[in-house]
Amino acid sequence: MATDWGRLDLNLLIPLNALLLERNVTKAADRLIMGQPAMSAVLAKLRRHFDDPLLVREGRALVLTPFAESLVQPVHTALVAAREVLSSGRSFTPATDKRTFTVMASDYVAGVVVLPATRSLVAEAPGVRVTVVSLRADLVELLRTGWCDLLIWPLQLQTPELLNFPHVPLFTDDFVAVADRDNHALVEPLTAEALATTRSVQVNGVSGQRVVSEVKLAEQGVALSSPIAVESFTQALLAVAGSDLITLTPRRLFERLGPALGLREVPLAIEPLSMTLAMFWHPRNMLAPAQQWLRDRLAEVAAGSRDGEPPKS
Repeated sequence: MATDWGRLDLNLLIPLNALLLERNVTKAADRLIMGQPAMSAVLAKLRRHFDDPLLVREGRALVLTPFAESLVQPVHTALVAAREVLSSGRSFTPATDKRTFTVMASDYVAGVVVLPATRSLVAEAPGVRVTVVSLRADLVELLRTGWCDLLIWPLQLQTPELLNFPHVPLFTDDFVAVADRDNHALVEPLTAEALATTRSVQVNGVSGQRVVSEVKLAEQGVALSSPIAVESFTQALLAVAGSDLITLTPRRLFERLGPALGLREVPLAIEPLSMTLAMFWHPRNMLAPAQQWLRDRLAEVAAGSRDGEPPKS
C-alpha cells in the first residue's frame, strides 16, 4: 500500500479531511464549496495514491475503510499544524478592519449574549457588523457551507454530524418555572404531578423538535399539559403574562424580561433542569484571527454578569 506522504499533493489534504469527516462525496464537496465532480476526481486521486478505496458502500451509506479510519487523526493534526504556520504573522485589527459576521442563534441566546456583546463590539470595532439570524432546520448544512460564521446550539441536542465541527461550551443556564405575578392559585413548590396537570405554554424547537427543558422533563417521566405552543421562550413569557398559565424558561432570559412583564419565579420540587450552550464553527475558521476575536468576545460576555457586561478584570 502506497503510504509515502512525501509523494502526496498537499493540496489534497483539505478535501481528504472533508471526505474523512463527512463520509459522503456530496457533503464533502458542499463543505468546501466545490462541485461534486471535482470532489469525485479528488477521491479518485486519493484512492490511487493510497491504493485503498477509502470510502466503500455499506447498504445505502458510505463508510470508511479501516485504513481511512487510521488517517482521520493524522490528517487533522497535519491541517492544524499547517494552519498555524500559514496564519503566523496574520492579524486582525478590530479598530480598522471591516467585515461582517453571521451568527445563528435562538432569540433567547441572542438576547442574553450576542446582542449585549455588540455594545462593546461597536466601540472596539466600528467597522465590524454582526448579523444575527434565527435557527433553521438546515443549520448543519448552513454551517458546513460557510453561510454562517458561528452557530450557538445546546450540547444536549447535539448530533454526531454536528460534533464533527469544532466547538466549545459558551455558558450553562438552568430552567425556572414562571407564572404571572398575580397568579396565586398554584400549589407551591410545583411537583412533577403538579407540572403534569397545570396548564402551561409549550416551546417548540427547530422544526418541531423538543427543547432541552422538555427532554429533561421526559427523563424524569414528566409531560406538561400545554394548550398553547409557541416558537420561542420569549413568546412563551409574553403568553404567560396576565394569564393563569405557567412555562419553563431559561433563568437568564427570565431575569432579563420577567420583571418588566409582571412575572415571578415559581419554586420547583423536581430535579434541577439545565442546559449548556456551545459555539460551533467551520474547521477552516479554527485559527482565523477575526473568528477567534469574535468567539473570545462572546465568551467574555457569557461569562460575565447577567446584564451582559463583560466580567471585571
